Amino acid sequence: MIFVEARAKRVEERANISFTEYRTLFLCPVAFCIFIFVNNAHSFDSVPPGTRINDFTVAYRIARGMCADVFAVWHHVLRTPLVCKRLRPEDASDRKWRRMLRDEGTALARLQHPGIVRLIEFNNRDRLPYLLLEHVGEQTLRDALNEEQSFAPDAAVRIVQHVGAAVHFANERGFIHRDLKPSNIMLRGGRPVLLDFGVVWRWKGARRPPDRSGTPQYLAPEQITREPLTPQTDVYGLGILLFELIAGARPFRTSEERHNRDAPLDLRYPQLIEDAPELKSSRQRVSRKLQEIIRRCLAREPERRFASVAEFIAVLDSSTHVKIYPRNALRAQKNFSPFADPNLIKE
Repeated sequence: MIFVEARAKRVEERANISFTEYRTLFLCPVAFCIFIFVNNAHSFDSVPPGTRINDFTVAYRIARGMCADVFAVWHHVLRTPLVCKRLRPEDASDRKWRRMLRDEGTALARLQHPGIVRLIEFNNRDRLPYLLLEHVGEQTLRDALNEEQSFAPDAAVRIVQHVGAAVHFANERGFIHRDLKPSNIMLRGGRPVLLDFGVVWRWKGARRPPDRSGTPQYLAPEQITREPLTPQTDVYGLGILLFELIAGARPFRTSEERHNRDAPLDLRYPQLIEDAPELKSSRQRVSRKLQEIIRRCLAREPERRFASVAEFIAVLDSSTHVKIYPRNALRAQKNFSPFADPNLIKE
């Protein structure tokens, strides 16, 4: 019912309808879609609410990405709300976008982890391919950060520990996320769930990526210069995420030249030449150990960072009092990695 409650809060005043009435509508898919159409018709472009696509009906659009729209949908067979990520008509014939959607579906099919959004279906047969994903919730970590302005260091560390567990799980199976940021993380009951593997990269030795896919302010230096990517690329992303959650701002400024393709790379991407500023929190003092950990994550040279996300999380764990796995299990096995086993993650 999280799906209903969140949507009800948004439309209750405008539609002048109670939550009980809204929930009744939700239990009847046809009435639900008619209601959504009346109250959300302004938010659609190519796919109006109430559109039936195979076994599901579109309820409303959640987001608009580079090449795809993301919709909340009702699945008539499974009888549950889901999320559909579907290529737009103008981009569906582009092999690049179709390949990216296929790669995302392939990655999610192999990554069964409580900290990663679950794939329900991948349809590549239709003219407009789509992914069907579980409906995690309505609030992203970006939404929470905008509300809170910043997080206390302990709270930020706990979030990054859980996200890191999911990222390491993906790294161990040969996938680099390479776009770790608050808007790609949903909160389910306060627990982070990693989304958007649209620019996921298969880690195969010293392969160089053909492009700089990702969000400019979150790119690691090797992504910008198109060097081979490794799990240390995601270590960098987690370092930026932890810095932003504590400070309430990204460590590197947004360059005015970022869209100027003729400008030198170091002008378009300040992280190539600038060191991260000192981390400050408006909530409580940031320990020197935590500052050093983040500084190491954000080293420009990959070899100066932690060798893996597992090492980063282990050092983070030993330097704070925030724990997400049993300490006795670590002592019992010399090469124990709690991040390879999702069942060991604690609340």
